[in-house]
Amino acid sequence: MRPPLLDRRTALRGLGCTIALPLLDAMLPRGLMSGFARTAAAATNAGSMASVASANSAGVLATPTRVAYLFFPNGVNVDQWRPAVDAAGKWIPSPTLAPLAEFQRDIAVFTGLRHRNAEANGDGPGDHARSAACFLTGAQPRKTAGDDIRAGRSIDQAIADDVMSQLAAQQKSLRLRSLELGSEPAMTAGNCDSGYSCAYSANISWKSENLPNGKETDPRAAFERIFGRTSESPEDAAARLRSRRSILDGAVREAKRLARAVGTEDRARLDEYLEGVRDLERRIDLDAAAQLEVGDVPDLEGGPYDLAQRIDLLGEVLALAFKTDSTRVATLMLANEGSNRPYREIGVSDGHHDVSHHGGNAEKMAHFAAINRFQIERCAAFLRALKRTKENGRPLLDSTVVLYGSAITDGNRHNHDDLPILVAGGRVKARGQVVRCEPGTPLCNLHVGIAQAAGARIDRFGDSTGVVEV
Repeated sequence: MRPPLLDRRTALRGLGCTIALPLLDAMLPRGLMSGFARTAAAATNAGSMASVASANSAGVLATPTRVAYLFFPNGVNVDQWRPAVDAAGKWIPSPTLAPLAEFQRDIAVFTGLRHRNAEANGDGPGDHARSAACFLTGAQPRKTAGDDIRAGRSIDQAIADDVMSQLAAQQKSLRLRSLELGSEPAMTAGNCDSGYSCAYSANISWKSENLPNGKETDPRAAFERIFGRTSESPEDAAARLRSRRSILDGAVREAKRLARAVGTEDRARLDEYLEGVRDLERRIDLDAAAQLEVGDVPDLEGGPYDLAQRIDLLGEVLALAFKTDSTRVATLMLANEGSNRPYREIGVSDGHHDVSHHGGNAEKMAHFAAINRFQIERCAAFLRALKRTKENGRPLLDSTVVLYGSAITDGNRHNHDDLPILVAGGRVKARGQVVRCEPGTPLCNLHVGIAQAAGARIDRFGDSTGVVEV
């Protein structure tokens, strides 16, 4: 006789935390187990939400769609960014996009998109602050360096609201409504750009028009949020790192008990999952230990702080949050808008913002392109984490939509039209193609398209005038 169904929210008790589990066959009703992965895979490969709906109506539980927004600041060196296009409409990686070559079939390149409300519109200088504040809101921020900030609710939060509403109707919930991550601090005060509050430059996720969500910059803290662990004092954190205690401590006995109640394939999934959690935890602890030596704050001066490692770890934590269905919506800021951090690790000693204003200087343009490529490598690392993370035998990337982009195009000109936008994932119908939107099409039209691809009931958002389907 088959053991009773496991609840989807079954968890293990670890070191002062609850360890969420991935979806197992034992959590599925009888009859769905053997055909689940194959039917869900067929729906995913069809690249159609209608196919997913058809799978559900046929009695097969389709995997939820997750959405991640990756933001990079200061625009791009356009000549090095723009990909070529072959006769079939497929994009060919440019020098900047070359690190994404392995994901060429998973990514659509969008052109012609614009954010009008990131433009001055009578407010004078401040393109960096406006671009970050407008990126996911579509709203023009109020020009103020005081506490009377105002932008708009962001699309990630609109999707999160809809997801939570739909789950509540099913008497279900998620551990985290949404997850906000970044490599630099989420400032909320000060004057960062020509009379605009630092809150605008340092946040892309806005819970309401007056309230940015902030973000987590420490991979360990983000990792422990997934498992519900309370925050530690610096002294306790240092002691735990020295003792090499694992978040899995105390969960082994429960894991063995659970393994006896599930089938062979589930036992293998459970072992692989727990080993993956422990491996990620070890690498996070190594990063944390290194930061205790140099000071655990983002190094805006380009010193010993390993930015690539920090961002990549945040990306892996994000993938874990999706795998455990802890959240379905997330944002990751590769840096704050207007960031002037040097990238000495790739041979750029001048600040990022400084080289973005290259004025045609060949050396600055080369350095700017090198930073753009470094950022694309971080995007590739995140996509790699999603691709190697399996959910019912399929890459997690197949059930995720990832938007990577900026609300400034040419870093030297500060223009906000024909924005550098990529969209990746198995839910993207146009993956591998260049999607040429009518010049001036609001980026919010794409935001609506992504929301709908994720199953959100959103028809209009920001300054949208229609829908750009993904």
